[in-house]
Amino acid sequence: MPFLAHSTLKNILFKKTTEINMNFKSLICCVVFLLHTNLFSSTSPPSPINIISTTSILNVTLPHSLTQSLEDLALKTLTNQHHTGALYRAVLPKNLTGIEVSIVRLTGKSLWNTGARFSNVLIPARSVSVPPARRVAIVYQNLGNWSNHWYTVPGYRLITSVLGFRVLDVSDQDNVREISLKTKNPVKILFRDLSDEKMLSRVSCVSFKAQNEDKEAARISRMILPGVCYGSSHGDYSVVEPLEKDKKKKKKVALWRTWWWLLMVGLVLGFGVLWFLGLVCTLGLRILRTKKIQVMMDREANDGEVFKTRWVCGSKMPSATVTRTLPESESGIFENCSNG
Repeated sequence: MPFLAHSTLKNILFKKTTEINMNFKSLICCVVFLLHTNLFSSTSPPSPINIISTTSILNVTLPHSLTQSLEDLALKTLTNQHHTGALYRAVLPKNLTGIEVSIVRLTGKSLWNTGARFSNVLIPARSVSVPPARRVAIVYQNLGNWSNHWYTVPGYRLITSVLGFRVLDVSDQDNVREISLKTKNPVKILFRDLSDEKMLSRVSCVSFKAQNEDKEAARISRMILPGVCYGSSHGDYSVVEPLEKDKKKKKKVALWRTWWWLLMVGLVLGFGVLWFLGLVCTLGLRILRTKKIQVMMDREANDGEVFKTRWVCGSKMPSATVTRTLPESESGIFENCSNG
């Protein structure tokens, strides 16, 4: 009996020890699982970044396609953001390092009353979206060192980054579309790196249409204030200066134009002087011819028949031997003189 009691107690202790070991192993497995889960969850990428969008951006070949991809990334930034009037910066993939994209959501009423003064683009008040939208989102983009890759202007080189903005209708989250902007006053695009007034003579503003897929479609205008360009609608803007070869070519063209105008002015003046001299010569010849005719008439008069002279009342007058009509005097003066 004592032997059976001892063996039974030993079996009970063995079972308890086995249960304790199993519970301890289970606890260790749970701890390891929790640590493993937390470790991998902390290193997982945040939700706004989408690898699929990165792949699509790698395949874009036109500025319009790039703009659409940047708009998609900017809209994802607003997914969990519900503040109106706050500017949010979009998170871009690593292959687009150097590009900056930000987005702000506004109401149509706010856009009309105060405009939008965010980033480097100043949209004035009394601006309205076309067609009108209850809520709009403005996407700002700075292409940075990608500017020369996407945009080229023949005969010019970009000296600043390409800045642009787009207006989106976000009234319906399931039907977001790009819309136009109508403003009473021009939109200001600020290039803060350009503040030297001496550059105004050699730099120009260039604008690219928002929905034009042609890289070469650009409109060049004169810069009025240092570092400020003006636009009438949404799109992309930059500052350019002529290339050196084009400068020399323009100088040659300007020189040829100057010589051409001088030649034309010289020809006109020359023809004018010749016409004046011809007129003077013609008038002089006419005067000389008239005087010559008068001299010839006087000479012929002097070389004609010689009349005899006689004194009449104290005056010496020519007298002809033969006359057709006899002179008569009503007053009888000549008769008195002859009688006298």
